[in-house]
Amino acid sequence: MVIILKKGYLYSIISAIFFGSAGLIVKLAFLEGTESVDLLTLQYFIAVPLMFILLFVFNRSRMRASKKELFHLFVLGVVGNTFMTVFYYKSYSYLPMSMVTILLYTYPIIVFFYSVIFGKERISMHKILALILAFIGCIFALGLMKGEIKYSPLGILFGILAAVFYAFMNIYSEHRLSNVEPLAINAYSTLFSLLSLMLYKFPVFIFQGKVSTNMIKYTVILALFCEIIPLTLMYAAIKYIGSLKASIIGNIETPTAMLLSFLILKEPVTIIQLLGAILIFYAVYIIRK
Repeated sequence: MVIILKKGYLYSIISAIFFGSAGLIVKLAFLEGTESVDLLTLQYFIAVPLMFILLFVFNRSRMRASKKELFHLFVLGVVGNTFMTVFYYKSYSYLPMSMVTILLYTYPIIVFFYSVIFGKERISMHKILALILAFIGCIFALGLMKGEIKYSPLGILFGILAAVFYAFMNIYSEHRLSNVEPLAINAYSTLFSLLSLMLYKFPVFIFQGKVSTNMIKYTVILALFCEIIPLTLMYAAIKYIGSLKASIIGNIETPTAMLLSFLILKEPVTIIQLLGAILIFYAVYIIRK
């Protein structure tokens, strides 16, 4: 039991660190003149075949899925993965990397609300305090002091929607896909997400050869280190320790993204933002307790 828990914690930490670097690669890819849906489509074109090859080579028997499991994988991919990643990538067009990460990692609060309302968890003063601290932390992090909106309202909306659908992915996979291999969950859900993106906007640019060398490089990095590895580890962690604990540990992504954005993109991080991030961390720590 202890070993299983340690695996869950380790997988969550590694997943968050890799995920924390995603914003940097997305920002660099946007400099090549692409946009969120095209970038995601190209990323999935690379990620999906790789995941199915890995499944075929190392765990062929786990490629099979029942009709019921395929339905749940379809819902997870089309509703969860598609909307989460589209809103997540779009928010980078309007907000700094660190801010997008802070917004995304309000999703443990959403998971907590679900646990209280539908999971019948007992509401205590500590949990109420955690929610108040998280709310204040978001106000500080978003620069909303004295009624001033420092960042794009549309970008903030996209970031919050990404958090909502990310919470959905965590909860849905825990309750509906507990018997499916983590890599299979990632492979099938991403395949369904790719198909939905192609229906929305067919990737003509790929077949016309309008993809630069740098774009291929960035999408390969995104496919491996910001899609295959972190999402597969996240689904594995959820199996071991549950969606709430996995989401709380995932907050390691925030300091990772802040550090990378400060060191590489030279994006400023203010003391108030740091205080907001600390309050959010403390809030999810209280929820964990």
